[in-house]
Amino acid sequence: MRRGFGVITVLLILVIAFCVKGTVFSKENHERAKENHYFAVLEDEYLEQAKGLLEEQGYHNCGVTMTRVTLEDGSREYTVLLHHRKLQKLGVEEREELLEALCTMEFSHGTCSFVYEL
Repeated sequence: MRRGFGVITVLLILVIAFCVKGTVFSKENHERAKENHYFAVLEDEYLEQAKGLLEEQGYHNCGVTMTRVTLEDGSREYTVLLHHRKLQKLGVEEREELLEALCTMEFSHGTCSFVYEL
């Protein structure tokens, strides 16, 4: 009888621990989902602004590809690749001016960094 009581007690403790763990992980996943949505909106806005700037500069139908790497500490590294035939022909000074203009549009979040490739 005591043995059965002990087994039931251990099973109930395991069930409680499993439920608590699930609740904690659920909350973490919810917070991560909110953060991912927040950054997705910022990324979309940045891409639209970058395409608009490139259009204004005369680079019609310029391809803009942005890839993201999220590190364990939550920081994000973005690589922005620009595709246009005219960009290959730019001089050093013109490239720097274009990159400066793109940098001014970056969303200012302390954990994000941007790298550009023309």
